[in-house]
Amino acid sequence: VCAGTLNGLSVTGDAQRQYQTLHKMYNNCEIVMGNLEIVLIDHAQDLSFLQVRGPRGPRGDVGGRARPLTPAAAPQTIREVTGYILIAMNVFASLPLQNLRVIRGTQFYEEKYALFVLLNYNPNSTHALRHLGLNQLTEILAGGVYIEKNAQLCHVDTVEWRDIMRDPRLEPVV
Repeated sequence: VCAGTLNGLSVTGDAQRQYQTLHKMYNNCEIVMGNLEIVLIDHAQDLSFLQVRGPRGPRGDVGGRARPLTPAAAPQTIREVTGYILIAMNVFASLPLQNLRVIRGTQFYEEKYALFVLLNYNPNSTHALRHLGLNQLTEILAGGVYIEKNAQLCHVDTVEWRDIMRDPRLEPVV
Protein backbone atom coordinates (compact mmCIF):
# COMPACT_ATOMS: atom_id res chain seq x y z
CA VAL A 1 0.00 0.00 0.00
CA CYS A 2 1.30 3.45 -0.87
CA ALA A 3 0.01 7.00 -0.63
CA GLY A 4 -1.23 8.80 -3.71
CA THR A 5 -0.82 12.44 -4.68
CA LEU A 6 -3.02 15.47 -5.19
CA ASN A 7 -0.83 17.60 -7.48
CA GLY A 8 -2.87 17.56 -10.68
CA LEU A 9 -0.80 18.97 -13.53
CA SER A 10 1.62 20.72 -11.17
CA VAL A 11 5.13 19.31 -10.99
CA THR A 12 8.14 20.13 -8.86
CA GLY A 13 11.45 20.34 -10.63
CA ASP A 14 12.33 19.00 -14.05
CA ALA A 15 11.25 15.79 -15.78
CA GLN A 16 14.07 13.76 -14.18
CA ARG A 17 13.05 14.84 -10.69
CA GLN A 18 9.42 14.07 -11.50
CA TYR A 19 10.43 10.55 -12.56
CA GLN A 20 12.51 10.00 -9.41
CA THR A 21 9.58 11.08 -7.24
CA LEU A 22 7.23 8.75 -9.11
CA HIS A 23 9.68 5.86 -8.74
CA LYS A 24 10.13 6.47 -5.02
CA MET A 25 6.38 6.65 -4.37
CA TYR A 26 5.12 3.70 -6.41
CA ASN A 27 7.96 1.17 -6.44
CA ASN A 28 6.64 -2.04 -4.80
CA CYS A 29 3.08 -0.73 -4.65
CA GLU A 30 -0.07 -2.79 -5.16
CA ILE A 31 -2.75 -0.45 -3.80
CA VAL A 32 -2.57 3.32 -4.21
CA MET A 33 -4.47 5.00 -1.37
CA GLY A 34 -5.41 8.19 -3.15
CA ASN A 35 -4.63 9.31 -6.67
CA LEU A 36 -2.15 7.94 -9.18
CA GLU A 37 -0.83 10.94 -11.10
CA ILE A 38 1.69 10.24 -13.86
CA VAL A 39 2.67 13.58 -15.37
CA LEU A 40 5.62 14.80 -17.46
CA ILE A 41 7.45 11.49 -17.89
CA ASP A 42 9.92 11.26 -20.79
CA HIS A 43 10.06 8.48 -23.38
CA ALA A 44 13.45 7.28 -22.12
CA GLN A 45 12.27 6.60 -18.56
CA ASP A 46 11.72 3.01 -17.42
CA LEU A 47 8.29 2.59 -15.84
CA SER A 48 8.66 -1.13 -15.17
CA PHE A 49 8.82 -0.39 -11.43
CA LEU A 50 5.04 0.03 -11.65
CA GLN A 51 4.90 -3.70 -12.40
CA VAL A 52 7.56 -5.50 -10.39
CA ARG A 53 7.49 -5.89 -6.62
CA GLY A 54 10.07 -6.99 -4.13
CA PRO A 55 13.78 -7.82 -4.24
CA ARG A 56 13.29 -10.98 -6.28
CA GLY A 57 14.28 -11.22 -9.92
CA PRO A 58 11.94 -12.19 -12.76
CA ARG A 59 12.28 -15.93 -11.99
CA GLY A 60 12.03 -15.59 -8.23
CA ASP A 61 15.80 -15.50 -7.73
CA VAL A 62 17.27 -13.94 -4.62
CA GLY A 63 20.96 -13.13 -4.54
CA GLY A 64 21.63 -15.06 -7.75
CA ARG A 65 19.97 -18.33 -6.64
CA ALA A 66 16.94 -19.39 -8.64
CA ARG A 67 13.77 -20.24 -6.75
CA PRO A 68 10.44 -21.41 -8.11
CA LEU A 69 7.81 -18.72 -8.23
CA THR A 70 5.37 -18.86 -5.34
CA PRO A 71 2.41 -16.49 -4.97
CA ALA A 72 4.48 -14.37 -2.58
CA ALA A 73 7.45 -14.30 -4.96
CA ALA A 74 5.54 -13.64 -8.18
CA PRO A 75 5.83 -10.12 -9.60
CA GLN A 76 2.97 -7.86 -8.52
CA THR A 77 1.62 -4.67 -10.01
CA ILE A 78 -0.61 -1.82 -9.02
CA ARG A 79 -4.03 -3.44 -8.97
CA GLU A 80 -6.17 -0.82 -7.26
CA VAL A 81 -6.35 2.98 -7.03
CA THR A 82 -8.75 4.42 -4.47
CA GLY A 83 -8.87 7.93 -5.97
CA TYR A 84 -8.42 8.92 -9.62
CA ILE A 85 -5.79 8.21 -12.27
CA LEU A 86 -4.28 11.15 -14.17
CA ILE A 87 -2.02 10.41 -17.14
CA ALA A 88 -0.97 13.71 -18.74
CA MET A 89 1.82 15.35 -20.74
CA ASN A 90 3.89 12.15 -21.02
CA VAL A 91 5.73 10.77 -24.04
CA PHE A 92 6.37 7.13 -23.05
CA ALA A 93 4.87 4.56 -25.44
CA SER A 94 3.02 2.26 -23.07
CA LEU A 95 1.57 2.49 -19.59
CA PRO A 96 2.56 -0.61 -17.57
CA LEU A 97 -0.62 -1.04 -15.52
CA GLN A 98 -1.72 -4.36 -17.01
CA ASN A 99 -3.05 -5.71 -13.70
CA LEU A 100 -4.99 -2.66 -12.58
CA ARG A 101 -8.48 -3.98 -11.85
CA VAL A 102 -10.37 -1.22 -10.10
CA ILE A 103 -10.44 2.56 -9.80
CA ARG A 104 -12.61 3.38 -6.79
CA GLY A 105 -13.07 7.08 -7.57
CA THR A 106 -13.18 8.35 -3.99
CA GLN A 107 -11.71 11.57 -5.43
CA PHE A 108 -12.22 13.01 -8.91
CA TYR A 109 -10.04 14.95 -11.31
CA GLU A 110 -11.81 18.04 -12.68
CA GLU A 111 -14.69 17.27 -10.29
CA LYS A 112 -16.02 14.23 -12.18
CA TYR A 113 -13.35 11.99 -13.71
CA ALA A 114 -11.82 8.84 -12.22
CA LEU A 115 -9.65 8.23 -15.31
CA PHE A 116 -8.23 11.28 -17.08
CA VAL A 117 -5.77 10.86 -19.98
CA LEU A 118 -4.69 14.06 -21.79
CA LEU A 119 -1.93 15.41 -24.07
CA ASN A 120 0.38 12.40 -24.07
CA TYR A 121 2.45 13.19 -27.15
CA ASN A 122 5.17 15.52 -28.37
CA PRO A 123 4.07 17.35 -31.54
CA ASN A 124 7.73 17.85 -32.51
CA SER A 125 8.70 14.16 -32.44
CA THR A 126 7.32 10.65 -32.82
CA HIS A 127 7.30 10.02 -29.06
CA ALA A 128 3.81 9.51 -27.66
CA LEU A 129 1.58 7.29 -25.58
CA ARG A 130 0.36 4.56 -27.92
CA HIS A 131 -1.07 1.95 -25.57
CA LEU A 132 -2.87 2.34 -22.23
CA GLY A 133 -2.46 -1.30 -21.27
CA LEU A 134 -5.41 -1.37 -18.88
CA ASN A 135 -6.22 -4.94 -19.92
CA GLN A 136 -7.60 -6.02 -16.53
CA LEU A 137 -9.54 -2.86 -15.66
CA THR A 138 -13.06 -4.08 -14.96
CA GLU A 139 -14.54 -1.42 -12.67
CA ILE A 140 -14.61 2.30 -12.17
CA LEU A 141 -16.80 2.51 -9.07
CA ALA A 142 -17.38 6.28 -9.18
CA GLY A 143 -16.54 8.97 -11.71
CA GLY A 144 -16.17 9.16 -15.44
CA VAL A 145 -13.58 8.64 -18.15
CA TYR A 146 -11.90 11.42 -20.14
CA ILE A 147 -9.39 10.45 -22.85
CA GLU A 148 -8.65 13.27 -25.29
CA LYS A 149 -5.82 14.87 -27.30
CA ASN A 150 -3.56 11.80 -27.37
CA ALA A 151 -2.47 11.93 -31.00
CA GLN A 152 -1.11 8.37 -31.27
CA LEU A 153 -3.11 6.49 -28.64
CA CYS A 154 -4.66 3.32 -30.07
CA HIS A 155 -7.74 1.25 -29.28
CA VAL A 156 -9.40 3.51 -26.68
CA ASP A 157 -12.49 3.80 -28.86
CA THR A 158 -12.86 0.00 -28.91
CA VAL A 159 -13.33 -0.24 -25.13
CA GLU A 160 -16.89 -0.33 -23.79
CA TRP A 161 -16.24 2.29 -21.11
CA ARG A 162 -19.91 2.31 -20.04
CA ASP A 163 -19.57 -1.35 -19.03
CA ILE A 164 -16.63 -0.47 -16.77
CA MET A 165 -18.14 2.71 -15.27
CA ARG A 166 -20.67 2.01 -12.52
CA ASP A 167 -22.62 5.29 -12.88
CA PRO A 168 -24.92 4.90 -15.92
CA ARG A 169 -25.61 8.66 -16.01
CA LEU A 170 -22.03 9.46 -17.00
CA GLU A 171 -20.90 9.51 -20.63
CA PRO A 172 -17.27 8.68 -21.31
CA VAL A 173 -15.40 11.39 -23.23
CA VAL A 174 -13.20 9.54 -25.72
